[in-house]
Amino acid sequence: METLINLSHGMLNAFDPLNLGLMLVGLAVGVIAGALPGISFVNAMAMALPFTYLMSPLTAMVFLGGIYAGGVFGGSISSILINIPGTPASLPSCWDGYPMTKRGESTRALTIAISASATGGIASALLLTFGAPPFAKFALTFDQPEFFAATFLGLVSIIAIAKSAPIVSFLSLFVGMAIGSVGVDSMYGLPRLTFGVPSLQNGINFVVVMIGLFALSEVVEMLGKTGHGQAVGGKLKFKMPTFKELWALKGSAGRGTALGCMIGMIPGAGATVGAVIAYGVEKQVSPRGKEFGTGVEAGLAAPEAAKNATTGAAMIPLLTLGIPGSAATAIMLAAMVLHGVNPGPLLFTTQTDMVYTIFASLLVANIFMIGAGVLVARGFSSLMKVPPTILGAFIVILSVLGAYGVRNNIFDVYICLIFGVLGYVMKIVKFPTAPLVLGVILGPLAERYFMTSLANYDNDVTIFFTRPISGSILAFAALFVLWALVPEIKAKLRKAKAGLDDPILEA
Repeated sequence: METLINLSHGMLNAFDPLNLGLMLVGLAVGVIAGALPGISFVNAMAMALPFTYLMSPLTAMVFLGGIYAGGVFGGSISSILINIPGTPASLPSCWDGYPMTKRGESTRALTIAISASATGGIASALLLTFGAPPFAKFALTFDQPEFFAATFLGLVSIIAIAKSAPIVSFLSLFVGMAIGSVGVDSMYGLPRLTFGVPSLQNGINFVVVMIGLFALSEVVEMLGKTGHGQAVGGKLKFKMPTFKELWALKGSAGRGTALGCMIGMIPGAGATVGAVIAYGVEKQVSPRGKEFGTGVEAGLAAPEAAKNATTGAAMIPLLTLGIPGSAATAIMLAAMVLHGVNPGPLLFTTQTDMVYTIFASLLVANIFMIGAGVLVARGFSSLMKVPPTILGAFIVILSVLGAYGVRNNIFDVYICLIFGVLGYVMKIVKFPTAPLVLGVILGPLAERYFMTSLANYDNDVTIFFTRPISGSILAFAALFVLWALVPEIKAKLRKAKAGLDDPILEA
């Protein structure tokens, strides 16, 4: 009852004209920044941080929270419409969202994405409101071994994406992990795989790799196909999905939301891990799992719900323990510290109004995100109506600017161009690109958590299995592998047996 009273007070503060106005501005900035490849809503939050100096601590958190909620969804707009992930967490949205666009179902895909994202975000905000204290105790037990186990689970989920070519998919994953390890080793300070090129010592940024593999390679493929850039014609009419359509995806969105909430509470895991794992799990439980990657609605709804469900969950360790659960919440932590606010258990008693206003504003932001997503998606949908050459030129310019803007480094542009050519070649030879990108993103994280775990626990490898939580996550990863491979193995055994029993062969 006390929680509801505090939440009602928070709602009144959230609807204050100044707070509401800045929240809507932040929401629009986040959606647009997330939708622009290479820009990233995290960069937008970092650039917006100096402007919060002029705001009160409460208004600053409401503003940054709006950018956060909108940015996590925004990346899905470019993923669905032009097959370019605006953010790493939006990568799974390409796999089934873009095939729907190629079938002329971009409106339906965007509607499903917006609805699932709002569902996950609202559920996560409610979890933050009512479950922060008990979940904080659980998150407090996490250390480096648990972070490694969670990241490892994200890596093994590649089995669900591998389809009928697991060996090639794992090869692509390992290549991606090798690319992610280029640069100076964080533990020993030694250059790796730089081949004497000084610029490679800074490493290869995963955003640059994504832009090259998805954006530039898509331009080359698009220009080789007549009329590709005109998949959507005329003015798009956005309609809210009917109750029947939403209800049909309740299982997918629900599973994605649950996974996103759980993974979001793990500091360092983030929306990318949540979206990838949700996609992998959904592929296993869905009766249309074998069709995933061809434009299946469930394959879009699950990761969309999961990545937005991580937003509120990632703020649980931030507000209760002072531990940021993601890069975005790290910026929010910086804003709180700059304003003299120390997050932690005492925050809930000393500044109750502020805490529950943050809860309320995040809840309201996810509701308003539906309208903001529709408006920005309408602008991006106009890209689908222009001739392929003009669209291709726009994407190339956007990609080059995005690649350069990641670190203000011209060398990143060259890397982006190289991966653009590589991505096109990989499409021709049907070498999967998704596992490579996952390897580049999650590989360095897994390595860092693994090495720091060994450093903290006297090089004891068994620590990953003897700690209850990390051991449970690794056991779940092993079960996930068996769950994914056993049906394939049984099918091959039946096929082999059928071949041996063939009467023609016996004759």
